[in-house]
Amino acid sequence: MAEQSDAGTMFERCMVLNREAFDAGHYNTAYHALAAALHEAQEQQETHTLFRVQQVAEEQIAWIDRVAPAYEHSTPSAAARGHTSIFTMLAHQAHARFLMLQEERRKESGLPLHSDHEHGSP
Repeated sequence: MAEQSDAGTMFERCMVLNREAFDAGHYNTAYHALAAALHEAQEQQETHTLFRVQQVAEEQIAWIDRVAPAYEHSTPSAAARGHTSIFTMLAHQAHARFLMLQEERRKESGLPLHSDHEHGSP
């Protein structure tokens, strides 16, 4: 089994590969490197790494939509086929994992989901 520091290193390596591929215009490779980073973030169980994957996916699809709208997985190209961009789906996956991890930690700590004041009770 890999050490925790190895998992962190693997996450960072995936993120570097994502950036290199994206900067070179290899968007499919960039997507897959970012998806691998998401898997590593899940292994780490750290909200900041999940949030980082979400942010990068959102930034990259926004850039693609502005600069390369003809790319097969841009928002307009995917929508024309009745689909959602793979980058958008990856951002949603990272966000969902982020929320799931927060909920799991909340349950472990025994904290309530909402306080009585949030529901309008005195």
